[in-house]
Amino acid sequence: MTLQLGPIYTKGKTYRARAEARQREYRARTLCADHGKYGHFLTQESADAGLNFILHEAFEAARARQQAGKGVAPRTFENMLSSQAMCFNVFAPLSNRPELATQVLLPFITGLQSVSAIHIEHTPTADIFGDQTGRGGVDCDLLIEGRTHGGRLVQVVEIKFVEPEFSVCGFRKPGRAKKGQEICPDYVAVGSDRAACLYTRKKGYAYWRRSDEFNVLVENAVPAAGCPFAGDRWQLWVNLALAHAEAERRAATDVRFAVCSSSANDALLGGGEVLDGFRTLLRQPDAVTLIDLDELLTRIEAVAPPDLAVWAAALRARYAGI
Repeated sequence: MTLQLGPIYTKGKTYRARAEARQREYRARTLCADHGKYGHFLTQESADAGLNFILHEAFEAARARQQAGKGVAPRTFENMLSSQAMCFNVFAPLSNRPELATQVLLPFITGLQSVSAIHIEHTPTADIFGDQTGRGGVDCDLLIEGRTHGGRLVQVVEIKFVEPEFSVCGFRKPGRAKKGQEICPDYVAVGSDRAACLYTRKKGYAYWRRSDEFNVLVENAVPAAGCPFAGDRWQLWVNLALAHAEAERRAATDVRFAVCSSSANDALLGGGEVLDGFRTLLRQPDAVTLIDLDELLTRIEAVAPPDLAVWAAALRARYAGI
């Protein structure tokens, strides 16, 4: 029986459209599975069987994290474009093999000596930002512990597959004003008074306090009027502040933050300008890097042992060269 590719959600030649086409093909040709609502969705039966995961251990890791509470949604099991599913597919096997993780990540973490732990969908303790409310609050896709030439390491990583943007400040979300919700003004004076930030004043969240505590920003990063983190730099900023807070708790002196995404995803990265612009605000700009997805998958293929060759090849078939 020839399986159908299924309905197309994204048409055209954008990165997302190409990635969606790849997942439809992979589902029909490799998984030999029927589609759900769209061609890149699995049926509920296939989702429950773990077909969105290349190795069973990745499926088990996702289920365990889901059962632990906050972090993993049903779409992770159903949607083949899920960044979270990709994260488990790539990093769950590495989290169980620290020596292999070290070999894989050597080109991407300058001075890396060893990886000791990889935490997927890490939720910080409530006192770091004070924003953990039910399913809300800042988490990180990966928290990597290890050692570099600079000492004990904490590396936070944000995983993006097809998303066209990073998360923005909740008080600046499009459409918020139409719902009668308060929005942060363009001229907010957070440069002189951190309490002007609505996250600080209305919620009591500690994003600015942590950022200042760890001296993350250069002196002139914040203008007298306006906030540099009202747009797509917000997620980058809070993840970097989180990395510093988690490093302090682990007595780590080497603090890093990376985005893991394909450099071909121009909608997200803007040809590198998004990360470059963020780095101009930082006292340690070199601590923020891109882990290019294609380069990462090439590295995995190069160093994976024979018993994981099928995993490495399947990662490339699903996610590389889009």
